[in-house]
Amino acid sequence: MRVSVNWLKEFVEITREPRQLASDLTMIGLNIEALAAAGDDSVLDLEVTTNRPDCLGHYGVARELATHERLPLKKVEVSLKESGELAARAVSIEISDPDLCARYCARVLRNVQVGASPDWLAERLETVGQRPINNVADATNYVLMELGHPLHAFDLSRLKQQKIIVRRAKPGEALRTLDGVNRMLTPDNLVIADGTRPVAVAGVMGGEESEIGLSTRNVLLESAWFDPVSIRRTSKSQGMHTEASHRFERGADIQMAPLALDRAATLIQKIAGGDILTGIVDVYPRPWQPRELTLTKSEISRLLGTEIPEPEVERILRGLGFKFEGGTRDWWRVSVPSFRLDVSQEVDLVGEVARHTGYDRLPARVRPALPRVEKDLTREKVITVSSLLTALGFHEIITPSMVDPAESGRFADSQPVVLANPLSQDASAMRTSAIPSMLRALRWNLDRGTDDVKLFELGKTYSMVNGAPEEHRVLSIGATGYRQAVSVYEGEAELSFFDLKGDLETILGAFQAPAWDFEPAAHAYLQPGRGGRFSSHGVELAAFGLLREDLTREYKLRRQVWTAEINFERMLEFPLRSRKFQAISKFPAVERDFSLLVPEEVSYARLCAAIAEPVLEELRGFRPVDRFRGGTIPTGHYSLLLRVAFQSQARTLTSEEIATLSGRLLEALRPLGVRLRG
Repeated sequence: MRVSVNWLKEFVEITREPRQLASDLTMIGLNIEALAAAGDDSVLDLEVTTNRPDCLGHYGVARELATHERLPLKKVEVSLKESGELAARAVSIEISDPDLCARYCARVLRNVQVGASPDWLAERLETVGQRPINNVADATNYVLMELGHPLHAFDLSRLKQQKIIVRRAKPGEALRTLDGVNRMLTPDNLVIADGTRPVAVAGVMGGEESEIGLSTRNVLLESAWFDPVSIRRTSKSQGMHTEASHRFERGADIQMAPLALDRAATLIQKIAGGDILTGIVDVYPRPWQPRELTLTKSEISRLLGTEIPEPEVERILRGLGFKFEGGTRDWWRVSVPSFRLDVSQEVDLVGEVARHTGYDRLPARVRPALPRVEKDLTREKVITVSSLLTALGFHEIITPSMVDPAESGRFADSQPVVLANPLSQDASAMRTSAIPSMLRALRWNLDRGTDDVKLFELGKTYSMVNGAPEEHRVLSIGATGYRQAVSVYEGEAELSFFDLKGDLETILGAFQAPAWDFEPAAHAYLQPGRGGRFSSHGVELAAFGLLREDLTREYKLRRQVWTAEINFERMLEFPLRSRKFQAISKFPAVERDFSLLVPEEVSYARLCAAIAEPVLEELRGFRPVDRFRGGTIPTGHYSLLLRVAFQSQARTLTSEEIATLSGRLLEALRPLGVRLRG
């Protein structure tokens, strides 16, 4: 926001140079991004954070300066000359949605002479970046920049039935706004209507049909308070961002409405003449009640690390608009002003004292704290999985959790969590599956010439369970391209089902999961016969496979894509596999090949589990070397060449010991129907 130094001087007697003034404002939390000269004035480009809408006007900034510089703050000039006629007889006001409009005030002015603004007013507005329009509109903009409270002026003669109704727009209603755009309204939009039609988009922009023109003689001046969420939603949906919406979205001061109205009426009468009808038409269904907080002296000392004198605490808070409603020698009862929406608890009051005391004046102390000795096991597991995937060649990504519910529903059957105020249909629900987000990330990379892509995301999915939203941790993986690029030594090799399966086995192997099993499985979004899953005691841990061809085309993926979704919530319940040092044996290992005849229904996973059943300390490892079907192999069987390594930590194994170990291994396989060939 652009702030005029000369304008600030109308409220506080500033003697400091503009550059020092900029430094002072920055020190109390109002960062100055730029300082420029404008004739005999200086303009500060002020960065106002979203929690401080009270500083979106010169008066709010002046209040901060007056407190910091220990100077009095002058009151806003209001000197009305009302006529005998009552404003309530000239116009009626009705609020149909008090939840969206908590207060609506209006004044009526008659016999106004609309024309160009005087030079001082036009120059003042131009200094802070506002374009002069006419004296009535300029007066409302002047008050907006002065007090930070938006107003709007209507041509009263153009309002049907001399009536104002604050309501939601009806389906199919339209309004041509002051920027010349015809806008289709929805019931989510709050509008200001007369007796027959909308005449303004509430809190955002007025309409052309009721705007102030050179022929205007009677003016209806409005000042209101609108719900910030409603204004934000309307502003986004209609693609409009105005000075008014910028302030209403952050929270206007509901108690400022009548003062801003009187200030604007004073200005209009001064520069455009006219008669101000007696009284304000003020519809205020639920009057604002101030929030009261208890501020203890011990808490100030505890948080700031030093004693702040009581008179200084009271001076700072009173200067900022807070009121003291009572207290004792140990605490105060403080009433929060209506314009400080960001102050809701005691620590906020301490923060105000700290700001104006000066953070640079507070002692630099480190409070003693007992060391934490417990381990964060969840974080350790997350880091382990991330490190493993990175070592396997994957890159971590972070994607948005808001998606199109129709898209997410194609990958999961869970009921989605639908947002009450979505920004768009494409982001109107929380995702029930992380696969769509992964596919978009893969496409983004493929579209930019990165052909070999391996990504993972440790995120969350959301679903409605028994009418309440629940979130679940999930690990999603996406891969496409080549396992190895072509070279002069070897040909290129595309990623396959077993590459992804091996990566998942590496991840699962980091946990002490009880007896996890692999089996082929079908999923709606995977190609038939190209999917699988890992499970433990019937609970699915991971589902993975090749994306269906029609989905590959729909997502405009130029290559086949392998995806996996891991139930990370369940994985976190398992402890990490402990690491144990074992010295390398100094005695030789002996390898034996077993040519086994295996029934077709016996998977290699079952065979591994059977071998691991007897505890054979001398068994160092085994691996499949060859598989064969047909020829002399009986129907319903296949031949598997299994290479087994035996080794002892204490001695060299004898032939008799190796024969005994081989016999025990074959005995363990016998219940599966596995036997030696021949």
